[in-house]
Amino acid sequence: MAREEKVWEYIRQAGYEPLEDRCIIVRAAPGDLSEKIATFFRPIIKCDFCVLQMCKNELILLPFDQMWTYLKKEVSMVVSYADIRSLEVKEDLLNFVITIRTKEDVIRLSTQQKALSDWRMSGLNATQFVGGYKNWHKENVNETLKALTALGDTAAAG
Repeated sequence: MAREEKVWEYIRQAGYEPLEDRCIIVRAAPGDLSEKIATFFRPIIKCDFCVLQMCKNELILLPFDQMWTYLKKEVSMVVSYADIRSLEVKEDLLNFVITIRTKEDVIRLSTQQKALSDWRMSGLNATQFVGGYKNWHKENVNETLKALTALGDTAAAG
């Protein structure tokens, strides 16, 4: 479980400017239906979630520890907005798939929908109790996906 403020602190310490309320829980998006089924049961065995944080000029991924589900104080990926050629968000069953295309890579991430977040791993990883109950993934996911879609529109037009 990670406090949203801790995400921002780690991002600032790494030298980036996080946008408040623009962080969500993601994981690598599965490909075919078989992989989706296997991935659905994986959280019981292995945690491979990250925080996707939108910053002033880039997207940042911060990983969770796979064993203990605490947020690691390390940046695992940085994608500059200037490097994004296209960005697409599509609904996929109980999730959304975020596809980011740069000059060299295609990055596919999956994020859990708001309605079931309290019952799924995104809710567990994004729950904080300090100052009252808060699931920041649930609070941020719809607006973050809108902001990512707008970022994709800007990249496509530019």
